[in-house]
Amino acid sequence: MKRNSSFVLALAALVLSAGCSKNPLSSSVDVSKGAKAGFPSNSYWQTPSAAGRLIRFDIGDGNGSDCLLSYDLVNNFFSITQVSGTTGTTIISDNQGIPMAGGSYFSLNEYAGDVTDNFNEIGGIHIIPYDANGTGHEDHLLLYIPGRGIWYLFNYAGDGKFNVQGSGTNGIGGYDLAGSTKTDKIIAYDYGSGYKNALICYRPGNGYAWVIENTASAGATPNWVAVVKGSSGIGGFDLKGTSDQIITEDYNPGYQDLVCYRPGYGYVWYLTHTPNSTNFTASYTSRSGLSANGYTSNFMDYQDRMFPSNVSGSTGSTANNTLFCYRPGTSGSSNVFAVSGNTVSGGGTYSGLSYTMPYNPYGSPYTYIGDHVLSFSGNGYGNSSLVFYSNGGGNQSQIYELNPQTSTYSQAY
Repeated sequence: MKRNSSFVLALAALVLSAGCSKNPLSSSVDVSKGAKAGFPSNSYWQTPSAAGRLIRFDIGDGNGSDCLLSYDLVNNFFSITQVSGTTGTTIISDNQGIPMAGGSYFSLNEYAGDVTDNFNEIGGIHIIPYDANGTGHEDHLLLYIPGRGIWYLFNYAGDGKFNVQGSGTNGIGGYDLAGSTKTDKIIAYDYGSGYKNALICYRPGNGYAWVIENTASAGATPNWVAVVKGSSGIGGFDLKGTSDQIITEDYNPGYQDLVCYRPGYGYVWYLTHTPNSTNFTASYTSRSGLSANGYTSNFMDYQDRMFPSNVSGSTGSTANNTLFCYRPGTSGSSNVFAVSGNTVSGGGTYSGLSYTMPYNPYGSPYTYIGDHVLSFSGNGYGNSSLVFYSNGGGNQSQIYELNPQTSTYSQAY
């Protein structure tokens, strides 16, 4: 892939200026844990099944979100692998669900029948990393089940095991999590505290978008309080598309912006937000995606995705301030942009990324098997590491580490 030097220079300047049917807990036995040496074989994240999902996680050892946490909604697989450059350590690898500190397990496959789209993750159990204590560390897991109203908050107990810190079966902070479409999504958000300890709950296709804060003290059972209750979208973006996505963008600490987009239609809305305000303002809107410096990601295909990326290698709170856009099924097509106000800048690709992205989930016929990209902190340079994988494609996952001095990537796995 080619590299655009003007993109690197522009980006460098930007960075410098800137109700449950049964209890899913059950007794069982550990399968394996603590395996070390290079990157030990672990199919749970290296070749996930169609129902496999992957997130980053911080085990609270001071190294940031350097873990890859994989879980499987059909096979009940669960694993945590800690990454340090070209070395991986398996903290836990299990086929009984989430291991609990008391010896029981939390089942991950009870609601597998709810899943209608494995690529877009519609239905079934969802897990996100969450900074419950406002420390800057994604060291908790928030589990929720769209269409069921169920949520659990887990804190990390060490040795690959967890404790339940809170749970509910009637939604979260008044947001019911019970939509019949099962499209509900939750993302962690910095509403104004300087930490991503708030939540945005939204329902693509129905227009609901709520902001919910946790007002409980650190370590306590969460007290969810809704501060924004939107029923017709957010910041002018109507959330009427069933594939609508919302992601965060860290341009200023405490001023976390939002990017709303609709794959297949080209809609991209960039929303600015001042701390603790109930208003979100669209500073940039487009019906043809993002384009700058001769590079375009038009978001006209249903599988088009983007996420906040760190291309500076900084560990600062404003480091995840660029948008990594990619199209599964297009031989490695990806671009990186930056948005400031109503201006899109940057525009370019990075050398060293050789994952071919062969899987289009919405080809003919639909398979819901597609390529994904996830950022995490595998080398000490913030969330600048990238893992490429497919859910069910069978190809080997790949990890790339950023060299911030040369603005290039090298393959670590």
